[in-house]
Amino acid sequence: MTDATSADDARQLLLVHTDRALTGGIEDPAVLAAVVGIERLVVATGSTDAATLRAAVEGRLALTGEQPAQEPGKAHGEGHGARVAELVAEAERHVVAGLLRRSTGQSIDAAVVNPEAGAYPVTTDATLVRAAVRAAQRSIDAMPYYGVRYGERGARFASSDSAWLVSLAPLEEGQAVRQVAWLSRVLAGRGMPSWLMELHLDELVAQVREAVDDAAVGALPAAAASLTVARRRHVDDDLIDRADTWAREAAGDGLPVPRTGALVAAASADVLLGVTADDHVLFDWLTDRERVGAEVAAAIHDVRDRVRSHAT
Repeated sequence: MTDATSADDARQLLLVHTDRALTGGIEDPAVLAAVVGIERLVVATGSTDAATLRAAVEGRLALTGEQPAQEPGKAHGEGHGARVAELVAEAERHVVAGLLRRSTGQSIDAAVVNPEAGAYPVTTDATLVRAAVRAAQRSIDAMPYYGVRYGERGARFASSDSAWLVSLAPLEEGQAVRQVAWLSRVLAGRGMPSWLMELHLDELVAQVREAVDDAAVGALPAAAASLTVARRRHVDDDLIDRADTWAREAAGDGLPVPRTGALVAAASADVLLGVTADDHVLFDWLTDRERVGAEVAAAIHDVRDRVRSHAT
């Protein structure tokens, strides 16, 4: 199979799945890659219409600059031709990799969703895969910090992590809680406070309920609640909101990202809980003098001090 043939086969497989009609378990890694690629286009275009998605895959949206209908709450340029073209190119690459896996008999793992992710298990249920991808992107849209700091690589990891998280739903609650706590600790050490996992799990639960039913969420609400209960022992929701207000009042448009104060408070909660030894990975990024001026950096330091003084 030549490179050109592989690319053509990948595009044809993407086109087959623009109707989003596939349900049930997926055994073919190329098909899973296609389902993920199409769902990322759904989020980017704001449309579930098969004709719109076909136009995106075929390059007609990118070339003509069409602006498809956009769902409420979307951010950072969904529907723009360049963004759509990038996602189509990425989807084709992932499907080509999936076709190679198919030809060599390799099984499905997270690398099918995100080649950088590694070989851990993810859900192979088509409906749940779509819900996981939507939840990942909605979480990113709701928190601009992700995009500013982690870029497109972060978006890919959000999808693979989300596809793993949804696979925890059938577990016994204690198992799911432990697995989520482990991932939360890993991500907190990389600058993503556990509060962000709370928010993402809430979105994931909402997407699964909408796509399937209440029973399908399984242990996920309990896992989310475990993080929330732990965090609230030191930093409750009101303190998260107050920290955000303090930061906006002190620095306004000078803040490095929206919700800086909330992120500072959430990172402080992780330190107080012992999830992380300190908050330097997040805090150093927020106060980097190449990113903010001295006055804004001082204001963020003050917010952290106020949070610590109000924490229980």
